[in-house]
Parts: sequence; C-alpha cells; structure tokens
Amino acid sequence: MSNKHSAQAQTIFSSDDDGVDGKEIPENLTPELIDSLLARLSDEELRELFREELVRQSNEKVADEVFDGTVLAAIELRLSEMAERIETRVSRWLGDIANLSSRGAQVQERFALAKDGLFGMILSGGFLVVLGIFVSLVVKRLSRKWRSWLSTTAHCGYWEKVLRTLALGVLEVLPILGFVAATRIIALVPAIENALGPLTGMVWIYYAGVGYSWLFIVVSRRAFAPDAPQIRIASLQDKAAQGTHQLLQRVVCVGAAGWLFAGFFPTLGLGFPPALITVALAGTIVAGLLLIALFKNFERIQEISVLVLENQRREDFNFDDDDDDDLELSVSKNEITPFARIVSSAAPLLLGGYVLFAWLFWLAHWLERGQHYLEGPVGTLIVFFSMPIFDRLGREVVRSLLHNESEMAERFRRVFNSAWRVVISIVGFLMITNLWGLDLLSFAKGEGAPIWASTGFDILITLLIGVLIWNMIGAALHLEKRVSGASEDVDPLDIPAASRLDTLTPLFRNTLLGFLGIIVIMTVLSSVGVDIAPLIASAGVVGIAVGFGAQTLVKDIFSGIFFLVDDAFRIGEYIELDNETRGEVESISIRSLQLRHHRGSVITVPFGELKKITNHNRDWVIYKMPFRLEPDTDPKHVKKVVKLVGKEFLKDPEHGPKFLEPLKSQGILSIDDDSALIMRVKFKCKPRAQFVLRREIYHKIRAVFAAEGIEFARRKVEVVGPDGEKVDSAMAAAVPVDQLVEKSAVPDR
Repeated sequence: MSNKHSAQAQTIFSSDDDGVDGKEIPENLTPELIDSLLARLSDEELRELFREELVRQSNEKVADEVFDGTVLAAIELRLSEMAERIETRVSRWLGDIANLSSRGAQVQERFALAKDGLFGMILSGGFLVVLGIFVSLVVKRLSRKWRSWLSTTAHCGYWEKVLRTLALGVLEVLPILGFVAATRIIALVPAIENALGPLTGMVWIYYAGVGYSWLFIVVSRRAFAPDAPQIRIASLQDKAAQGTHQLLQRVVCVGAAGWLFAGFFPTLGLGFPPALITVALAGTIVAGLLLIALFKNFERIQEISVLVLENQRREDFNFDDDDDDDLELSVSKNEITPFARIVSSAAPLLLGGYVLFAWLFWLAHWLERGQHYLEGPVGTLIVFFSMPIFDRLGREVVRSLLHNESEMAERFRRVFNSAWRVVISIVGFLMITNLWGLDLLSFAKGEGAPIWASTGFDILITLLIGVLIWNMIGAALHLEKRVSGASEDVDPLDIPAASRLDTLTPLFRNTLLGFLGIIVIMTVLSSVGVDIAPLIASAGVVGIAVGFGAQTLVKDIFSGIFFLVDDAFRIGEYIELDNETRGEVESISIRSLQLRHHRGSVITVPFGELKKITNHNRDWVIYKMPFRLEPDTDPKHVKKVVKLVGKEFLKDPEHGPKFLEPLKSQGILSIDDDSALIMRVKFKCKPRAQFVLRREIYHKIRAVFAAEGIEFARRKVEVVGPDGEKVDSAMAAAVPVDQLVEKSAVPDR
C-alpha cells in the first residue's frame, strides 16, 4: 500500500465526523490531508484535537523519562493508558452503532453525490468490478499455455524448480496488474466517476485490498505449489502443502472481505465506528481460523517438528533431483534427541501462543488508534516460515559451487552450510526485530551507539569469523581417527595407505589453530580496549625465557622436526625403536609420538630420545625362511616343489596380491653338525605382509613336503664305541661313559 493510501486508510478508520472524541491526528500526514482536516473540523474540534495531541506527547515524554530500573513500571503505565483509551473509544463506538438511524442526513448527503442516482451508482460500480475481473481473466488466458508448460514437468532439478517457480509467479502476477490498471483507469473516466458518487473513495480501498490479498495468495501458491508438486521448492508433503495453502487462502479472503466491507461504512456516510468494529471482527476471525487449524493439526505439527529438527541435525535431507517429499524420511523414537522431543512437543503450543499474542497486539493497536500494526505479527511468521526455503537455497548454492564428491569437498560443504545457517539466522533475527520497531544494527553501530553495544557487536563478529576460519582449517586439514591394527600379523591390505601429508596434517592444523586462537584473543582484547602492544612485546621476552628454561622441550621439538623432514615414519606405520619398544604410530604431537603396541598398550616417546628407527612399512620386504632337511634330500626336487608352491600362492585371491616376487628356493645354505641339510627359501612382499605369509608358507610347505616324501631332519646324537664303530642306544647304555666318544656327523663341505 502506498503512503497516500496509508494516510487515507488511517483517516478513514481513525476519524469520526460526529464528535470531538472521535478525532485524532494521523501519524502519516501530508499537505493534502492537513488541508482536508482543517476544512472539515470546527474551531472547537481543532482545540480539542490539539489538546489530545499535547496530552499524548506529554504522556510519551513521561514514559521516556522513567528510570531505567523501572521498565516494568513504564510498561504498566503504557498498558493502563492503552486500556483506558480503548475502553473510551469502544464505548463511544458502540453508542454510535446503536444510533446509526440518526445518520440519515449524512447518508442522503453522500448518495446525493451520485449524478445518475442509486441505480447508476450500483451499475457503474458493478461495471468497474466486472471490467477489472474481465481484464484479469483475459491476461490469465493469454498466459495459460506458458503457465501450463512451466507447471507440468516430469522431472527437474532444484534450480530448474526455482526458475520455473519464479517465472510462473511473474505470469500469475500479470492478471493482478491488469486488474489494478483497469480498475484505476476506468475509475478516472469522468462519466464513471460522476456515476460512482460516494463510491469514488471506495475505489482505492477495493483495488488495494483485492490486489494485495491476491498477491499474497500468489506468493503462497508458488511457495507451497499445491497444484504442481513437481516444482515445489518448499520441503513439504503434498497434503501439508495443500492444507497450508488453503488455510492461508481462507484467512486472506476473510481479512480482505472484512477490509472491503468496512470501507463501505464511512464511504456511504454511516461513520467510522462500524468500520473499525468490522475490521476488528475480521481480524479476530482470522486468528480463530489459525488457532482452530493448529488445534486440528496438533500431532501433525509435532511430527513435522521432529522430522525437521532430526534431519537438520543429521543433515539427512535428501535434496536429490528426484526427491519431492523430503519430509517423508522416517525417524524412529529411539533416534529422537531429548532437545528435539521437547521442542516438538512444545511447537504447537508456542505457535498457538504466538498467534494469540499477535492477535492481541494487533487488536489493541487497532482499537486504540485505528491503525494496522501488521509488520511485526505477520512479518515474523513470514520470515520464520521462509527460513527453510532460504536454508535449502544456500545448501544448493554450496552444492553447485562444490560439486566434487570427495571427502574434503563434503567437509567444506558442511562448513559452508553451517555458516549459511548462521547468516540467515542472524539476518532473520535482525529483520524480525526491525519489523517490531527495534533497529539493533543501528543501535549497535549507528551514531551515538553505546560503547558496550558496539564492543559486543565487534566481539560477536570476531568470534563468528574465527569459528568459520577454525572450521575451514579443520575441513582442509582433517584426518580421520585411525583404528590401529598394532600387530605384526595384521593384513597389510586392511591397513589404509599412510602418506606423508597424513602425518604432517595434525601438526599443521594444530599450529594454525594455535595462531588463530591467539589472533582472535588479541582482537577481542583490542575491541574491549586493552592495549595489546605491551602484550606482544612481553610475549617475545617470555618466549626467550622459556627457550632457555626448557632446553629439553626445545630439543624434542627440533628433533621431531628433523625426523619428520627425513620422513622417518608416518601415521599408521609399524616401527621398532629397540628390542622392547615397537608398535604402530598412532599419533604425533609437536614433541612426541605415540606407539600402539600389538598387545594394546600405548607408548609415548619424546622425539629427543629417538636414536634409531626401524620402519617395517616402507616399499617392500624380502623374507628368508630356512628349513632343516635329511642329508639324503635331493635339492633339485626341493627346488621344484618350492617353485610349484610359489605359483599356487600367486594364484591365491587372498595372499597372491601381497607378493611382489614369488616364493623360490635358494638351494643349500649349509650342513649343520647333526648331518642335516639347511635349505632356504625367500619371497618379496609388501611391508608387514611377511608375518602373515611366513605362517601360511610354512603350513603349506610342511604339507607338500610330506606328500612328496621330503622329510625334515631331527636333531640326534651318534655314539661311537672304543673300536670306532657306532653303538645303538641299547649297547650304549652298557658301555662306560668314559669309553664313549660323542661326535657330530659332519661331512666334508
């Protein structure tokens, strides 16, 4: 509604031609309105009106001068003043409505303005209405094909939905523009204007009320898309979307009907009290319809609240292109958090309480001053229910910019989605407070803003930016918590490959986060008014003192730096420091590393104590296995059998990928003192796979050797008698020990 129309509305619904008590000065004055008031009011009425204005300004000044500690007293004073004023006005209105029959002269005077009589006035008014509707229908029919094409699609993505919704909204606004233009133009025709007579002042009330109500219905239809779910941008089911749109359509029609019906009373000379009471009743009916809808859908609102909260918490909304019913996702009772359960249970009550409060707020101001205060009550609901739409819009923008499916891209999407929610929450909060007449941004950073408000605003912005950068660093330098195998026999294929970046990432991240924390703290202290220059200077002196007093710590830090530069070990690698200290590198700090022993214990070793590191996880391993065989074993037979065993292992789906070179025989290594052949086999494999493969190879070779008649040599002792002949065990028991000669049967090499 334009400023001119606002002034006219306030004049119509806040003035009365019949008594001084009904006069009051509108807030939005224009030169034309001032001239109109002066022409219509008598000297006595002007004096009384001037007196009421002075009293009102005096009361406001007293309220403003109330001590800050008595805010409740100021509120109580304002409410008592409002109640007294409403009581006075309503009692007068009821009296005027009871005496409507006394306004016959005013009614006849208004009807006399119609040049063509009552029939001509009704005929011209009907022509005005029919022409406006006809033009809107023509415009609507001309755009029917486009609207049908935009609303009918089998499958489309989110951005196509948005574009189709915006285009369809523009096409649906065109009939409204045609209706308003036709109504205004035809009303300016001299013949129609003369025939309308008193209804001339009703024209703008008519097209403004119908136009704005129609526009609100179009916005609701496009937001909820009850007739075109395939292009719906709101995350609602069909039933919820249709029910919400129908409810809004009903309440808007009731409000528009009350507005239009109320406009006839002052226009036809029946006075303003009936108009004011009519608008109050229409607003009350609207609030009643909303409360009844909340009561009927009490459980459904609770269910939707649970779905929204839980799915937002888990970020489980499926915004795929083929997803139309996002809130169909099921959440079991066991998965509902206590917070979601409390909020969902209270959601209908909170919403109903707000509707009741908004109605009382609007009704009190309407009855007190005859002016609409809908920005706060209605605007808050619009902003609140628009948040999910803007939340999804931001998520889709982030998804379009970061369309990579990598884990890092997913982490950054979560960070930016969270940041976007914070932004729209802050913007929504500022908009709501501004709608209620509280400009917090100007209060915090405007001219004459309190120091504490400005400082608090700066600290809040600094902390928000710091948290955003903190999360971005965490997303860029993220490292999943490794589950340590911590065993020599662990399968190397089950161990994720550790890179040098994985090892250095925690150090980089912790260093950057430390610097960020220091910068944020310094910025906050500077905002509070603390001079940080001495702190920076003293930090350097303290650093030097700490360096001299903590030489061991410095040694550990620098030793760790050089170990990491040399790439001596990485996260997840199995290393050995000495015969007793070994394990998998589980984490690395700035001064030490932690090893997870294969028995489960965690060993923390400062870098300064590291002397020698044996790394079992680099590139490849050659493992050799010796076997003791009988002296008469054929080495060529053994070599052939080992070769066949090696081929079988290469074909094995589980163990074959672990080999880099096949199992093969190295021939005779030596002959020991027990007359046994020492033959050795070897294989080349991936790091840490040797511990698994050696077990499997031993079991396999043992079975194959048994099948091929190859026997393992046992340790034995030969007893030689005095004459140099071998003695069996029974004879050896009867021969004196000093006559026995023990020797090893070691053949010439």
